[in-house]
Amino acid sequence: MVERILNYLAVTFFLINLGISSALAQDTQHRLGMVVSSSVFISGDVVPLQIFPVDNYATPVEKDELLNLYLVDNTGKTVAIERFSVSLGKATCALLLSEQLATGNYKLVAHVPGSDFQTETTIHVYNPAVFSSTSLPKNADPDLDLLEQNVIDNQSIKFGLGSSSAKISSNSDVTELVVLKVYDPKLEASPVFGTVKESEVVVDNSPKFNLVPPVNDPNSRISVYFLDQGLVEEFAWRDSAEYGDKLIRHPGSSSVWAFQSDNLGTPIGEVESYLSAWKNNQFKPFENTVPFSEAVVKILDHKRTRKYVDQVYRTEFGSYEPLSEQSGHVAPDQMYLASDYSGIATLREAFSGIVSKASVKRSKNTYELYLSPANAGFRYDSGPLILFNGSPLFRLGELMETPFHQIKSIAVYNSIQSQKRFGILGRFGVVSIEMKEEFQDPLKVQKENYSHYLGINDLVQVNKKLDSALPDLRPILLWESKVLVSPSQTFEWESSDVPGTYQLWGACLSSEGISIFTEDLPASQTTH
Repeated sequence: MVERILNYLAVTFFLINLGISSALAQDTQHRLGMVVSSSVFISGDVVPLQIFPVDNYATPVEKDELLNLYLVDNTGKTVAIERFSVSLGKATCALLLSEQLATGNYKLVAHVPGSDFQTETTIHVYNPAVFSSTSLPKNADPDLDLLEQNVIDNQSIKFGLGSSSAKISSNSDVTELVVLKVYDPKLEASPVFGTVKESEVVVDNSPKFNLVPPVNDPNSRISVYFLDQGLVEEFAWRDSAEYGDKLIRHPGSSSVWAFQSDNLGTPIGEVESYLSAWKNNQFKPFENTVPFSEAVVKILDHKRTRKYVDQVYRTEFGSYEPLSEQSGHVAPDQMYLASDYSGIATLREAFSGIVSKASVKRSKNTYELYLSPANAGFRYDSGPLILFNGSPLFRLGELMETPFHQIKSIAVYNSIQSQKRFGILGRFGVVSIEMKEEFQDPLKVQKENYSHYLGINDLVQVNKKLDSALPDLRPILLWESKVLVSPSQTFEWESSDVPGTYQLWGACLSSEGISIFTEDLPASQTTH
């Protein structure tokens, strides 16, 4: 127990330790600052955090870094890996915890591949089973409370607080990174800082994305299609060295398929893709007794209430969603649901009879599919890109005779606007065919053999209330980091339906260390 408390106290000296550790190394680009929004989470929660590169003076820098974030259990086993691309300008990250995590202490370990240092912090995760159980988890201590961080008066920071905003100014000439959280301290825990230590990562998990095209033509085009997202990254082969860095920063994990075309868009052939294999690291074991005092129980009880409300209203309130899903995809120009048609025997008959702007041409012993542009009468010279249950191909072959009762839908993209989504791959149109779930995908083995890319984590918070009748039970009104440039910076937030006394918690991070400050919000903010 004493050892655990000492470990927590050491966390508050994050940047002081960081400055000492950084001074020991000549390379100034491989250390990370990390601030986690809270120390208490439940399985299935999203963990908001700030991660930013720092120099040997422990000052945040603009340098953009790719990093691995490991979620480690008390035995030292890696239970999840996420990748982020971070810099001072985009330090906000989010990690989604698995619903299956057991109650216990977990470490978040941030590491830049090749660095001799890692930044880590401990969080407490509680499985939702604690809500319905009449007994405490075996590793829970009801006498153990959350440790508060020491508040240090920061003479350089001044406040101007309103009902839903804060104007913060500094009399320092030095630009400082400020992390802010507005929350109800009775229903949430304060943020925690990462501590820099010597790295335990023993394998090089540097991302690698190697492509080998069938033709070494510098003017050819390479299209990298991310199957799970339906997104295309495209570039000229002569720019492959420059574009390799962009590929490894693609948001979201996905199976990958690559194809080469000439400069006019005529298909050449598939591109062999080799992606680095990600290996789990074994870290040192650590204490696994979680606090379970009355204060912790109150926080967990509020989380239970929020989960119950979410179930009643069937919303994604308080959740996160990927950026790629927010941007939205262009809808298909034509959509055909198989349930709307009867008397169709095969997929070939569907294209010949019911799908507009589509035609089937017999070629030797097989059939080939062609499209016509949405607003023209002529037919494309080559066949379209075909997505069969998400697997990309240019000829259906025997799949043309797939029984139509196994088909769920056919989507056609043949307008200029919709084809842009697929780049040069969609020059001659795109057809997406989805089978019904109860039937086996004939391309399942092929899809499983595609290289899988562990992409950049792109989770972002959704703050909008989806239903005007939905109670807004957020105990946290603001979680944000900004560079506080003298003379001032203004922060705004929305109020919550949760009655209580909210508090502005802040931290100034500089080479001198961390200055933590708190301010109670005006009374108008706490009445509802």
